[in-house]
Amino acid sequence: MSYSRWSNSVWYTFWCSSGSDKRDEQLFSICGVTIFTYADLKQGLDICIDKIKNIVIEIKNKDNESSIGIFEYSEDDYDELKVYMKRFIKDVEEEYPL
Repeated sequence: MSYSRWSNSVWYTFWCSSGSDKRDEQLFSICGVTIFTYADLKQGLDICIDKIKNIVIEIKNKDNESSIGIFEYSEDDYDELKVYMKRFIKDVEEEYPL
């Protein structure tokens, strides 16, 4: 299931197949950046956002020329990403109730 696409967002996010039937092992993919498990996100969205910011810095530092403009995210962009993370959490909890 897709939560956002590049046509309407700076993010392309989706529920990625994990092959697991365990709630904590469900995967949230931020295409081109990273993947988090449901358990990762439940530990704290701000922690995950900080990890993404660090990944973006690493990518920019590796190859600054090709990354210019691609990885320029505002705080509003990160807030938008949190919305998609929350939707994923809600969907996982509905699909895998305790």
